[in-house]
Amino acid sequence: MKKIFTTKLIIALVMCLPAISIQAHHSLVGEFDTAVQFELQGTITDLEWFNPHIWFYMDVTNDAGEVENWQCEMGSPNQLIRLGWAKEDLPVGTVIIARANPARDGTKTCSTRRITLEDGTPVFSRTGNR
Repeated sequence: MKKIFTTKLIIALVMCLPAISIQAHHSLVGEFDTAVQFELQGTITDLEWFNPHIWFYMDVTNDAGEVENWQCEMGSPNQLIRLGWAKEDLPVGTVIIARANPARDGTKTCSTRRITLEDGTPVFSRTGNR
C-alpha cells in the first residue's frame, strides 16, 4: 500500500513540473509594449549571458543630460548561439544604439529588437539579421 502511494505521489509531482516551468516564463506582449518602438543610445555597462534571456545594461544620457541605467532583454543564449553570436560580441564599454520595446510597467526596462554600433554597423537583430 505504501509503495502504491509513493508511486502515485512521484507521478503527480512529475506531471506538475511542466506546469511550473511554463508558468515561470513571461509573455513578450504581456511585459513589453510591442506596439511602441524607440531607440536608446548608450554605453554597455554589464552583460548577463544566462537562460532564459540575455540581459544587458547600458548608461543612456537623457534629454536633461542625466545618465540613466537601462536594462535590456534579448533572446535566449541558445537562440543567439545558433545565430552565431557570442558573449564577446557586446563587450562592456561598447557604445550602441538599441531599437527596443518599452516595459509596460514604466521602468527603464526594454526588450531589444535590434542593436547597431555607433557607426551604424548592425550587431544583433531579433530576426537574426546582422
